[in-house]
Amino acid sequence: MKVLPELSIKKIVYGGYGLAEYKGKKVFVRYAAPMELLSAQVIKEKGDHIEATAKEVIISSPSRKDPPCRYYYYCGGCQLQHIDTDQQVRIKEDILIESLRRIGNLEISALGESIRSKQDFGYRTRVQFKVSNGSLGFFAWGTHELVKIDQCLLVHPAMNDLIPSLQELSKKIPHLQELHVLYSPSEDEFLLKVITPTIYDAEKLRKLKENVLPKKVVGIGNYSKLGDHLLKRYHIGRSFTFMQVKNYRYRVSNDSFFQINFTLWEDLLNSVVVRDKRRVIELHCGAGFFSIPLSEGNHFVISSDTNATAIKDAQYNAKLNSRDNIVFFHESAHQTLKKHAGETIDLLFLDPPRGGLTTDELSLVLQNKPKEIVYVSCNPTTLARDLGKMVRGGYSLKSVRLIDNFPQTYHIESVAYLEL
Repeated sequence: MKVLPELSIKKIVYGGYGLAEYKGKKVFVRYAAPMELLSAQVIKEKGDHIEATAKEVIISSPSRKDPPCRYYYYCGGCQLQHIDTDQQVRIKEDILIESLRRIGNLEISALGESIRSKQDFGYRTRVQFKVSNGSLGFFAWGTHELVKIDQCLLVHPAMNDLIPSLQELSKKIPHLQELHVLYSPSEDEFLLKVITPTIYDAEKLRKLKENVLPKKVVGIGNYSKLGDHLLKRYHIGRSFTFMQVKNYRYRVSNDSFFQINFTLWEDLLNSVVVRDKRRVIELHCGAGFFSIPLSEGNHFVISSDTNATAIKDAQYNAKLNSRDNIVFFHESAHQTLKKHAGETIDLLFLDPPRGGLTTDELSLVLQNKPKEIVYVSCNPTTLARDLGKMVRGGYSLKSVRLIDNFPQTYHIESVAYLEL
């Protein structure tokens, strides 16, 4: 393989790559750190850029450290373990600011204080293991080649304790593709999803649950992939667990969305939830993580989501937490915005998927003109795009804060606050 000598790493870019140049081409280098000089082995070369992996570090960055995970340079789950955690946060802050300036054409000199994870490792409560020929692990960076693992440092320690049982389960289910695990720290229990290309015998899965898995696994479902979605075949045992966050209690089903980093739950509610508004509309509410606190601090809340299971959980959670000033609708963000066009909206709370707002949704937001907007984002590029359009549509961007939800990875979450 071709080796590129003495590359100077200018910065780390979105995706976790170090950025360098070689003979007029941009080079994206895996496992690089800021301001390093290194050689790199070419992985693939395209017309205007090269993808490579660090081979020999000639001048090391002060932020470089030895990654604690023995699978790090093989597994694709993490991209930044070789960089000091404080520097990881600074890198993400720089990427977020650059995205806002370059994509959103926004004049922003600094971010608000970052909301940092309380733990650098052991923070995840949900994980998706890949399975191939009875082996459990994750795909290598940029490939579908399985890297076998017997622990993952990002997940809650209780999930690592479950891995031996999951490995045994993987060997006993033919053609198993994936195993999804959801853990509740407050209940100390698990829900599993078994992903197979065709339906797996329910009685066999019931026996495996009883004989292979610990009693802490309270439910297991069989699913098949349908494009980018999962088709539920059936479920054995309980299909939900409960999560405790501050004084709020949530029912969370196997098919619902809930914030993954449990060490950030309280800080997210303390930092993101806006109070003392008369009328709030919340889009993409999931199981009601933000909805319940929003309803406690504001007069009336209307929330919606396209996930029917999540809406049922959210409705249950409103009753569970004695909130009678919130209503939930199983509908798209577009439907909700269109339904309430022309009405007074004091606060619009957004937490969209990675694609951000659709063109039609953004158009309706600008037509409805809510007095304030809170935008929680998991993608800095689509956030920058949407914020730029909102500012050009008459809004003032008050602040943007990084949410370091996924330490050791390139993923960037953030929250923006806007006012008319």
